[in-house]
Amino acid sequence: MSNNSISISVSDEEPEDRTRFRVRRKRKKPGLRGRPDFTRKILSKLLKWWPALLLLLAAALLFYEAFKIGGGESRRLPRVKNSENVATRSSDIKPPGNLNRLDPTTRVVAGVRERCLKLPPPEELELLEIPNDKDSRSPIKELVYAKETDRASKEGKFNLSMVYLEGARFNLFTGNQTIEHREKSFKVTERTEVHCGFYSERGGFRISDEDKSYMETCKVVVSTCAFGGGDDLYQPIGMSETSLQKVCYVAFWDDITLSTQEAQGNKVDDSHFIGKWRIIIVRDLPFRDQRLNGKIPKMLPHRLFPNARYSIWVDSKSQFRRDPLGMLDALLWRSNYELGISEHGARSSVYDEAKAVVKKNKATPEEVEVQLTQYRQDGLPEDKRFNGKKALAEASIIVRKHTPMTNLFMCLWFNEVVRFTSRDQLSFPYVLWRLKGLMHINMFPVCTRKDLVNIVLATAAVILLALFSQLPHRKNHTTPRLALSFYIQQPQVGSSATHPAAPPDAGALIFHRTLTEGPTNTSRIVGKAQGFIIPVESFVHSAFNIIYLTFHTHEYSGSISVQAKNIAHKEKEELTVVGGTGSFAFARGLAVFAQIDREMSNLDAIYHIKLHLEFPNRSQTIPG
Repeated sequence: MSNNSISISVSDEEPEDRTRFRVRRKRKKPGLRGRPDFTRKILSKLLKWWPALLLLLAAALLFYEAFKIGGGESRRLPRVKNSENVATRSSDIKPPGNLNRLDPTTRVVAGVRERCLKLPPPEELELLEIPNDKDSRSPIKELVYAKETDRASKEGKFNLSMVYLEGARFNLFTGNQTIEHREKSFKVTERTEVHCGFYSERGGFRISDEDKSYMETCKVVVSTCAFGGGDDLYQPIGMSETSLQKVCYVAFWDDITLSTQEAQGNKVDDSHFIGKWRIIIVRDLPFRDQRLNGKIPKMLPHRLFPNARYSIWVDSKSQFRRDPLGMLDALLWRSNYELGISEHGARSSVYDEAKAVVKKNKATPEEVEVQLTQYRQDGLPEDKRFNGKKALAEASIIVRKHTPMTNLFMCLWFNEVVRFTSRDQLSFPYVLWRLKGLMHINMFPVCTRKDLVNIVLATAAVILLALFSQLPHRKNHTTPRLALSFYIQQPQVGSSATHPAAPPDAGALIFHRTLTEGPTNTSRIVGKAQGFIIPVESFVHSAFNIIYLTFHTHEYSGSISVQAKNIAHKEKEELTVVGGTGSFAFARGLAVFAQIDREMSNLDAIYHIKLHLEFPNRSQTIPG
């Protein structure tokens, strides 16, 4: 027992300090074991909820910036002199947000912060004059626009369904631009002829005589447009008194946009103005795709304003905030440029941009591939710079002098957009590369574009909402479904166009048909069906190989891409829906095609199409 008691007691051989050290270590062990468990729990929570935390932080920063910019600037705006901001009337001032800012955008160059857009000082802005110089450098002496010459054929009324065979979207407004016409138009001569819209009086885009008379008075014009409801109209700011007197501000609307804006309290006055914008109402828009209709005022202002020397295009989602004459002086006059456009902020190659367009569902893979295939065949290089300038442009702002060369460039660009996809970033590098004569172009940096306009903060909110939608949904959310039924009508062309003969080297023929609500060709038109006819046995057994359905109604606005490989040409075909845009974004499902009259050939038949769609990336209810 004494040995036991001695072993437990502190002995002379074992120092007291050592024994105490051991006891302390034993007391610390439980604490050391608990801390890693707590840390692991915190890390697991962060890994699980980091997207939500990141978005909350982004939202907090967004609201902070909105308060700082909108709350501070908008309260100070009425005190700014008219030379800096003439939008002083209460009807011109928008609610707080990213609007009505006049602070300059800057960047650091060689360690020094400088303004992105170097405008003349206010006193010089008031003295700016529009140059009267004639363009003597242009190799084009006469630019001729193709137009309908057969006066007898003009009898009858405007018909949206009248289309030509050569392209999916060529119609009476564009004229039938063949491949031969396309190739010839790129060859610059003293007398150059080109298709450039307004081909026929029956082609649409009708404007009243009163508005035409006003447009003929414009020497310098700032323009925008909103069709099909469109965006809000943001009043321009930052103009000098000289610009107010010498510059036209024109917004093109259709009847739908007019009704929408009037319902929101934005009334057009007796002089056809809302604030500083002259509202021009356009009727009989030539395309069902509103993106294409918007390309007309964007790319063809020289056709709309025949006496204008300069034009500035601004997308409707932006607020123009700089003096237009000062802008022309900074971007064109000082350096003797003819065309100014912002370089693309994210990409430099048209081929990289094509991948992004498909990834973002802004166009179908099939139609983008057709466009790129043509460009590769024509020899478009994969260079990211042409003549020392970035090959890819961001076309929300276009500044230009109306010369024969820039007019030709815009005509060619418009024709490419009509022939292929409406994504004008894809066709811009191609036209720039092929039109060798256009050398005086200013590809200004992104920060200059940001200095020219205020981007509405609603855009940022949309981005945040899109990011939030990627968070995991609860398991009780069901996948939305939608069933639709429509008819693809016969082609609205003469009998000679029913069975087109393909050239020997043809890869595909693009077809265009009307999509209706009912089986008769007088039923309500709801959209269009486009696709490719692959040359198999003279096209007789290959009616639909790639199908692209586009809808534009009050219920739906968007497109559906249908994969149509290995068609067996049965009485009923079940094809796969592989994607969509607009109302049909992320659509998946089946498209069931049935030929109405089996006695007719595939090319002449009317087809009944039933769509069975699912939206796996959505949780909300789909209308209809």
